[in-house]
Amino acid sequence: MVALPAQGEDGNQAVRMPWVRSFVITAYEPAFRYGGAAGTTGAPGSDCPNGTVADNDYSRLLQTGWRSTAQIAELLKPAVPSIEPYRILAPALHHRGFAANIDTYINPFAAPDPGLPAVVSNIAEGFDLDGKPSTGGFVSPDGAGGIDNGFYRALGCLMAFRGPPGQGALSIRANERMQAGLFTMLIRLSGNQSPTRDDAVTVEVGASPDPLERTKAGVPLRDYSYRLVRDAQYTKLTGRIRDGVLTTVPVARLQAPDFAWSESNRGAATFLRGRLALRIAADGSATGLIGGYRDWRDLYARIAFNVAVEGPFLEIPYHENLIAIYYALARNADAVPDARGRNSAISTAYRLTALPAFAVDPAGPVTLVQATPSPHITQERAEFARAAAAHAIKPSP
Repeated sequence: MVALPAQGEDGNQAVRMPWVRSFVITAYEPAFRYGGAAGTTGAPGSDCPNGTVADNDYSRLLQTGWRSTAQIAELLKPAVPSIEPYRILAPALHHRGFAANIDTYINPFAAPDPGLPAVVSNIAEGFDLDGKPSTGGFVSPDGAGGIDNGFYRALGCLMAFRGPPGQGALSIRANERMQAGLFTMLIRLSGNQSPTRDDAVTVEVGASPDPLERTKAGVPLRDYSYRLVRDAQYTKLTGRIRDGVLTTVPVARLQAPDFAWSESNRGAATFLRGRLALRIAADGSATGLIGGYRDWRDLYARIAFNVAVEGPFLEIPYHENLIAIYYALARNADAVPDARGRNSAISTAYRLTALPAFAVDPAGPVTLVQATPSPHITQERAEFARAAAAHAIKPSP
């Protein structure tokens, strides 16, 4: 892959001719801007004045009208750093509502809102998704108004995501898994003018069945070929490039690989009014954002129901409270109202880092290996979806 030439200050362009540039994603995470001091990951900052949300106090979190203090004390034994607390505590974490037989991961509204500190900064990465500079509540780092990123406001103080780029606890895990072969994400650009200035760029986003090529030390490699598959994770859209900066025209539905950290929550993400922005460096690498409105209930379900011990695995090691997350997502949802006037979608943006690659069309039919969540997880997600839509208690599978 050749280096991208910069456009001259006089505005002259290179000779117009067909061109193609492709990228393989090497880092992918929620675009949560860190406001703490350099060299820290959880310090107080402009985003979260009290710092990263502290670990759960389980002696309080487990309090209900039907669970005694003595029962809670038993659930918290043994308090040693081993897998044992998961086995003792995990079943109890499913039941925090007004009745003992209600699974509050499936029916989180059956428990009171414990509250979750929200981001208070007025600066955020993201897009003006609704085209209204007066909404959104955020200004971009370069001064653009109307930035919509309710996902950041809702969850940006959590340990799982908070920190400088790439350093949030769950971002680290997700990128390690992606680079190790959990999924591969590609972007391909093509046009007929110049890769630094073109008014009619074709933009393709999708997945590949080919794992990311890395050195023996695990460092991603540039300029390798990957097959680009047109499936549920693929979208073609249009855009323009100015001085190596790509911006796309919003599309009603942008399908792309989702940010994922386990086999059971990888797959397609749907971004309503979706768009992409990339800054292409002289060495052919790129950084940027992908975003749009997402169904906040789907975001909750991907977090809560995805591994063997499900929600507790996120709550215990990543200091999350899924009941609080449910309410925070609902509270910050900002688009697509349902019949009752409740917003069903929340504005999001995800940060991308990419290396130059060759995205090629497969020689023959290719099918991506689909995610395989267990039947139990699939059923739990379905029960939650029904419960959230009706706001009515649904049984545990």
